[in-house]
Amino acid sequence: MTGQTSGTVLLTGGTSGIGAAAAHRLAGSARRLLLHGPEPESAVRPLIERIRSAGRAEVDYLRADFDRLDDVVALAGEVANATDRVDVLVNNAGRPGADRRRCSADGYEATLQTNYLAAVLLTERLVPLMPATGRVVHVSSATHLSARLDLDDLQFQHGYQPAAAYARSKLALVAHAVRQAGHYRPAIVSVHPGVVDTRLLHAMFAVRGESTSYGAGNLIHAACDPDVPSGAYLDERRVAEPAGQVRLASFRDELHRRTMALLAPWLDGSAIPPEPR
Repeated sequence: MTGQTSGTVLLTGGTSGIGAAAAHRLAGSARRLLLHGPEPESAVRPLIERIRSAGRAEVDYLRADFDRLDDVVALAGEVANATDRVDVLVNNAGRPGADRRRCSADGYEATLQTNYLAAVLLTERLVPLMPATGRVVHVSSATHLSARLDLDDLQFQHGYQPAAAYARSKLALVAHAVRQAGHYRPAIVSVHPGVVDTRLLHAMFAVRGESTSYGAGNLIHAACDPDVPSGAYLDERRVAEPAGQVRLASFRDELHRRTMALLAPWLDGSAIPPEPR
């Protein structure tokens, strides 16, 4: 890993907000950019063309709806068919907590699935394609510092609140990065990209934020700065202490165990395969 992003980069959630801003930058530094979004390609074709014109990277668009874990498996398969090496995986796709508790197509609380379970599943599927010099980046949030994740209520069936659901999902992401730093060959880090002016921010909080370009800069720093150690949580560009719960090895291990149990059908191949798209 050098200070310049290179090789093949997979960026999820790359069609809006921080992701779209990061994609424009990565087009100028990556050799190949695999750009994920939930929309049909026809709906984002003008954006894809602008990203292609922003640099020399080969840009491929891959569609997947993270409300369906079958789609995540299919996405990993498309990536594996497209390349034998992923140098950087940026798990940026995310959603705000819904106004009311909602379950995904797979029956899991939707915020947890999109923001956390899908990212973990995609990472598990793609880590075998990543070199020791590679890096996984989980885009988290400083809101995780105020959250507490009840391992006996991962699906938030009791006392659901939109902002809390979002914060809990981001706490889980940070915990995953810290734990897996000792288990993955590539480095893995999590980053709070800043309070950024996006639709996601305004869906939950009545505040203004920094530009998406600002957030994208922090995301790319997490992806390519060789001085950022594996397992680190970055508050923008500064290595910081994550939430106290995350710092407990017992919590991280138990969360991982329960996460793998939730994802088992999609990890061992027993889930019903997706229909061709």
